[in-house]
Amino acid sequence: MGRPTKTERLKEARPIIMQSTLIFCKLNLQKIYARSRRLELTHWNEDQDYADYINNLWTTMMKHDAIKKDALKLDEMLGTGDVVQLLSDIVMEHRKSSNTQ
Repeated sequence: MGRPTKTERLKEARPIIMQSTLIFCKLNLQKIYARSRRLELTHWNEDQDYADYINNLWTTMMKHDAIKKDALKLDEMLGTGDVVQLLSDIVMEHRKSSNTQ
């Protein structure tokens, strides 16, 4: 039960995500985020660290009955790390567009 060999690591590596899959997931995540805002799940406590906020928001999305099914599909397609990064990008885009209006 030592370290995995290079071959074992390669067998378990995630496949490369195609650009079309990434675009599909980002569009769906934007929809989920919009629904989360309507459900008032996106409130940010100013005392909270941004990274914690994004991770907690994603966890909430994956547990909320109204959006859980769609969130779990995205998590399965991309993995939590990639989805959280996309969610962070979407939140930042929303905050920038809200500040310029």
